[in-house]
Amino acid sequence: MRNVIRLLFVHLPLLSLVAATRQRQLPTREGIKWLREERSALVRLDIPELPLWNTEEQIGEDQPSALIFNFTLSHDNRILALNGIPILPLENAYVPPRLFAYQTSETLTQFENDTIADYNNCPLFFLDYSRIVPQAEDGFQQFYNYTPSLNLDILGASIAGYNALLPADNQRFIRLTLHQVEPRSTPISLLSFKIADIYLEDRGPNNQFKSPESLKPCTAWSWLCPDKPAYPWYQYIYRQNFDEYGRIGSMRHLIHMKWATLIEVYGVAQVAIISSAVGIVILSLIGYGIYRVFKRAQELWQKRLGDIDAWTADEEIGGLLDDEEEEEEGDNYVGKDVVEMEDWTGNADAEKPLPPPPVPPPVPPKAGEPSRS
Repeated sequence: MRNVIRLLFVHLPLLSLVAATRQRQLPTREGIKWLREERSALVRLDIPELPLWNTEEQIGEDQPSALIFNFTLSHDNRILALNGIPILPLENAYVPPRLFAYQTSETLTQFENDTIADYNNCPLFFLDYSRIVPQAEDGFQQFYNYTPSLNLDILGASIAGYNALLPADNQRFIRLTLHQVEPRSTPISLLSFKIADIYLEDRGPNNQFKSPESLKPCTAWSWLCPDKPAYPWYQYIYRQNFDEYGRIGSMRHLIHMKWATLIEVYGVAQVAIISSAVGIVILSLIGYGIYRVFKRAQELWQKRLGDIDAWTADEEIGGLLDDEEEEEEGDNYVGKDVVEMEDWTGNADAEKPLPPPPVPPPVPPKAGEPSRS
């Protein structure tokens, strides 16, 4: 019995992994209807937690529903649009596009087998979404072969004051892949594309749902409040966090909003005149500050030169004094033979030369020698 329990504990994580793998379905191309091969397609995406909207009573009914997405390339095949809104590449990465989609009660079988319905009469939902393009989107870069993939995950939907977050794990996201038409090594800004593939995939570890509250707060201390450091900066697009000026709360949003308010109140001409005057004042202050700094540096330099000259003069004077002292010491050394003698007048300061050394007495002659004198 103990061995059986131990075996169950050892294999429990493995069994959980197998169960999770079975629950997670493989990518599918069901719900994809091509309108024009490699250029335009309709995508039907089931939304488990979005009720079917009753347009007459303006309420949501507990019935299965799906959203319809129309992906179409522009006439020059350079821009991919979703329901008429450019989504790859972006027109303005600072202000992500506001996406919408029509809701339908069509089943998957009806969507694939029946003729295309007129979705213009269906409820229109505005969307919160996650947009991921694994490849770089900078138009100035150059790749040997550029095949961008768009991962689009719907995070929320709203209509007529009704808002719903969509965190269900069994909800899928759309993955669309483009292939470039031009030869390899062509700059991104000059490329045209074709739609190579579209399929639906379950949410995984790399596409987990994130609510607005779980995102990093945005303050004016940040210029953009980005979700990621590289272009196009934003991945989680919640409509409550963005407006026509960009990410609400960021420094860039604040400046653009104030600028737009000034133009609205005073007009473009007056704002231009005021801006020119303010610019002239600022430039004047900057120029005056540079002038003051230059003058101060010049004064310090002149003072430093004066200090160096004074120091040099002091050194020269000190050298002369040292030479004089050395000469005096030499004179004193030569005059050591001079002694002070007290004059007969009593003057002790009188100096006289030393007396000559005494002369020895004459030697007497020896006996028998004549005297020399």
